[in-house]
Amino acid sequence: MKKKLIFTGIFLVILALSVTSCKLPASGSPPTVTTQQPAIPTATQGVIVLPTSTSAPPTPVVVTSTAAPPTAVPPTPVPPTAVPPSPTPTPVAALPAATRIQFAAGGTSASVNGEVGQAQTVYYVLRASATQTMSLKVSSPNADVFLGVFGAEGQVLLTSPTQDTVWTGTLPTTQDYYISLTASDGSTSFTLSVDIPPLSGIPTANITPVAGTFDPVATYGQPTFEDPMKGENIEDWVNPSTGLLPDTKLIRLAETDEHFYVTGKETGFSTWYFTWRELSDFYLQATFDSGTCSDKDAYGLIIRGPAHLAGTSFGYVVAFSCDGAVWMYRLDSANPFTSKEYISWAHSDLILAGSNKTNTLGIRAIGDELTLFANGHQIAQVTDSHYASGRFGVFVMADATANYTYQMVKLSYWDLAK
Repeated sequence: MKKKLIFTGIFLVILALSVTSCKLPASGSPPTVTTQQPAIPTATQGVIVLPTSTSAPPTPVVVTSTAAPPTAVPPTPVPPTAVPPSPTPTPVAALPAATRIQFAAGGTSASVNGEVGQAQTVYYVLRASATQTMSLKVSSPNADVFLGVFGAEGQVLLTSPTQDTVWTGTLPTTQDYYISLTASDGSTSFTLSVDIPPLSGIPTANITPVAGTFDPVATYGQPTFEDPMKGENIEDWVNPSTGLLPDTKLIRLAETDEHFYVTGKETGFSTWYFTWRELSDFYLQATFDSGTCSDKDAYGLIIRGPAHLAGTSFGYVVAFSCDGAVWMYRLDSANPFTSKEYISWAHSDLILAGSNKTNTLGIRAIGDELTLFANGHQIAQVTDSHYASGRFGVFVMADATANYTYQMVKLSYWDLAK
């Protein structure tokens, strides 16, 4: 599980997340912004093939932004009349400082030891999915440390005045869950045990990846479109009403000295921004420089998003993290936020971890089969028929680094529907 859980023309989507496991959408006018807290959709299950372990994603607040294709680039249609952004709702109240609980690779439980002062409260946080069952137990020498449980969205599941030391409950939505431990009689040590079995029917992400390498040029020939991201196709990303790249409270795209940068301005928020280009069946590949990063600072792509000014948000998000994990989820709505997670921060040796590392993320989408690649190696495959075509864009999530910035080095796609 993971931390606190959202692209010439353009469409921006931002999705606030608190990272870790328990920290996952072509043409039109300028941005339309919507912010919502996450909820969980019903979803078609996928089949996942992954190399190693899972941890969980952040809780998202989503912001979407849309813009049209540039009129200067034939055969792009003339963009629609600009629509001013809608106001962003007030964000949720600040959450308490908390220690994130990390499950061991492939594990479903964890145990932590600590100390708490008289009448004081300490907090732990973890990521869990809707309908999962979470079981908690706190032990202390005098049995005087009591549990509390609440979601990052505000749902209170258990309060410490009930003086419970054991609790089991079904979780209402996919989000970060906070566990409070409150001492009553005096300073004391404690042991907290957490158990969250995986959802029925969702495979664990620890299967060996498909052997061999994948070369799209050898398989499909020269790409239908190729962008070295040095400014030649900057109109793909500018806001047609201003002629400028987006620079909002939460995301910034910038082209400097023939380098293309994407910045997530606030920690705990996920954001995506769409280009105007639409695809149905395709192989899409992007090479990234991870920049200065740590933990679950993440970079990636969103695919099969809505048409410009469709009045809704959806698509598939695929991202790599600084610490070498892959994350994938399906966005079904931004208002209210509903999503389906398929890969919950599964670590892979095929993804180079750390700052200033270069990784190539590939996505092959043919019908309902979505196949993920890391540096030319297949690492996962998901089956989902919800969205068959749409726009694509960039994704960023600042987890541990404020103003986290990565560079997109190259972008290519092969249109397999032709």
